[in-house]
Amino acid sequence: MTIWAVGTTNKAKLDSVSAVVKKCFPNDTHEIVPVSTASCVSDQPMSAEETQKGCIHRAKEALRLCERADFGVGIEGGLEHIGSKWFECGWMAIIERASDQMGIGSSARFEMSSVLMDPILSEGKELADIIDDLTGETDVRSGLGAMGVLTAGHLGRAAAYEHGLMFALAPFSVRHKVLAQVTLNHTFFYLYR
Repeated sequence: MTIWAVGTTNKAKLDSVSAVVKKCFPNDTHEIVPVSTASCVSDQPMSAEETQKGCIHRAKEALRLCERADFGVGIEGGLEHIGSKWFECGWMAIIERASDQMGIGSSARFEMSSVLMDPILSEGKELADIIDDLTGETDVRSGLGAMGVLTAGHLGRAAAYEHGLMFALAPFSVRHKVLAQVTLNHTFFYLYR
């Protein structure tokens, strides 16, 4: 059994990790352990660098706090200013205890409208609070998330984060597949050294 310590108690993030490890390692058994961790960045990260720092800290803390875990996973949502526009995405870090190797990935980005950005920039509000206010819902971030609301429910937060988690997991899933299927091209052995 592989134990995944995830630095969050957020249901959408936990669902995303569970779905991805089952897809990447379908023949293995997995335990997903939620671990309450702080990101050690601002409540609303405002750059890719800050958001990455938050996910890495969460992954390290989850691994430290759950001593039986094989992997620590950190997920952090944040904003990025690219050109003249603001975007939101999630960053993911996965650290393997045995090797101390880390993989990092990100979700797709979506453009932030002025309706969303103005209160963040002028009042220091968090995107999650703005989405809750606009929808009249509570804790949207643990369900559909802003991504789900803005896509009319077609792509919720958990599903949107799956690709980023797969990219963060790539160093480990490629190695796992290559070792299991020796007939694959030997080039894969050198992808993540």
